[in-house]
Amino acid sequence: MTFRFIAPDAIRSPSQRALLEQWDQLAAGRPFPAFAELKPDPALHDLRQLVAWAVEGEGRLRKFRAMYQGEHVAEAFNSAWAGKTMEQVVSMSLRRITLRPAKECAESGCAVYMVFSTIDANDQQVDCERLLLPFGRGVKVEHLLASLQLTIVGSRPRIVKHFDMQADVRLQGKIRSGFSTGATSVAAGDQRRASRRSVARAARISFARRSMTCIVRNLSATGAAVETTDPSAVPESFRLVLEMETTERHCRVVWRRKGRIGVQFS
Repeated sequence: MTFRFIAPDAIRSPSQRALLEQWDQLAAGRPFPAFAELKPDPALHDLRQLVAWAVEGEGRLRKFRAMYQGEHVAEAFNSAWAGKTMEQVVSMSLRRITLRPAKECAESGCAVYMVFSTIDANDQQVDCERLLLPFGRGVKVEHLLASLQLTIVGSRPRIVKHFDMQADVRLQGKIRSGFSTGATSVAAGDQRRASRRSVARAARISFARRSMTCIVRNLSATGAAVETTDPSAVPESFRLVLEMETTERHCRVVWRRKGRIGVQFS
């Protein structure tokens, strides 16, 4: 099961898109926000369709333990999940489309979106849209938030039984944070907020007696996201000078991921 990168507008559900945009704005230049920062708006998304999971362990030992289960999810599966792992609550037939996406979300730090379908008793196609959002600190995913939506609202337990018998994946993909415009920037450990704008400006990183070129992808008064070919070669603190400017910005790295670093200006 592979997860290619997809655009945010591939998400069909308006409420799930709103939830994704809120997650991205909370990330504010980081790979993902902390779970404590999330405050879902009931006006935008039905909390009864959400499940929150704690991520435990690493690699093959990684497990997902339910912290919160919305009423609609409890009704659909006719089971209380709190305190149980995903393996304990999901049937064997559905693990292929539940466990692997959760692992992908935890490993990549990206949002994961899927659409899978079944046929109900009236020979109608029923789609389930599932959005997984990662939360944590630094580069470690500590929690997942799952949103489940059905295209037909009927007897939820009966529909789940149809998915148990047949479930065909129609769409699957992952989405990196950083796609929003006009997002709010929150530096790690800093409660100040500053407007961040998307840019594409050449710049130079300098440290010790070395320098390297880079591209600044978004910028605010307090920090930036910087694209470079080798993030691991950049030290924890350095100087940054943008093209057409002479002012040096003194930077401290607050997160790293493939191809990019997030920095706070000091």
